[in-house]
Amino acid sequence: MRLGIKFAVMFVAAFTIVSDASEETVFADVFSHYEAIRLVLIEDSTDGVAAHAASIAAAAEGLEQSFSAASAGVGPEDAAAVEALLPEVVEGAKAVSAAKDLDSTRDALAELTKPLVRWQDLIEGPRPVVAYCPMVKKAWLQPDEAIGNPYAPSMLRCGEVVQR
Repeated sequence: MRLGIKFAVMFVAAFTIVSDASEETVFADVFSHYEAIRLVLIEDSTDGVAAHAASIAAAAEGLEQSFSAASAGVGPEDAAAVEALLPEVVEGAKAVSAAKDLDSTRDALAELTKPLVRWQDLIEGPRPVVAYCPMVKKAWLQPDEAIGNPYAPSMLRCGEVVQR
């Protein structure tokens, strides 16, 4: 199986993991676009990254304007924490969208990952895992524990799951 096809299958699984059959959360929408970016970077490409990043920014801006804990995928006790993260998510997504090359895209993704990891930690129910590569000293989200490092495709399996 070609690497791209394998990751496309993982992408569909990722979307299923974070989606609720009755109502998709904004986090699930954001993560589906984030995962598409991660998979493209694994292929050493930036094809479609700007559009996916713009979709992340739009989803976060929409949640900012019409916030609810349920839409964010968190309990009421965590609503304020997620609401406070949204400007950082928007800014990070816009930086990914504006990146001009692979290196700057990867750097911007690492910055976008920071607020998304904090949001992920508050999600109720199934959620992506957080992985970390000690070689590049960067974290990322992914659907499961099979390491797929978007920062160093030459070290595709370098990293470990640090948060479930």
